[in-house]
Amino acid sequence: MLSHFQAAEILSKEGISAEVINLRSIRPLDRAAINASVRKTNRLVTVEEGFPQHGVGAEICMSVVEDSFEYLDAPVERIAGADVPMPYAANLERLAVPQVEDIVRAAKRACYRSSSMAANA
Repeated sequence: MLSHFQAAEILSKEGISAEVINLRSIRPLDRAAINASVRKTNRLVTVEEGFPQHGVGAEICMSVVEDSFEYLDAPVERIAGADVPMPYAANLERLAVPQVEDIVRAAKRACYRSSSMAANA
């Protein structure tokens, strides 16, 4: 899954600096690196291909709530695979796993949530 690096590149061209933490393992989960990033960026966007419920993204969110909640300037954005069985056809697989545009959209929501809410008020 290289879409997170592609999304970071797109965001960079739009003036948004994204810090990507590519977890090599989830056990042990590198909570220190994740929380250090949240404390630095004040944002969290998780990306995983697994199901949305009970996945690593949910565990990362809980870690941040426990250790770095007060540093967050926006709600967490969690991008996960669709809650459907994994399809075999390539055209359907694209609909089931996170795509670059999904990640970019979520990162922009995390960055501009307060300004877009003010504009809609």
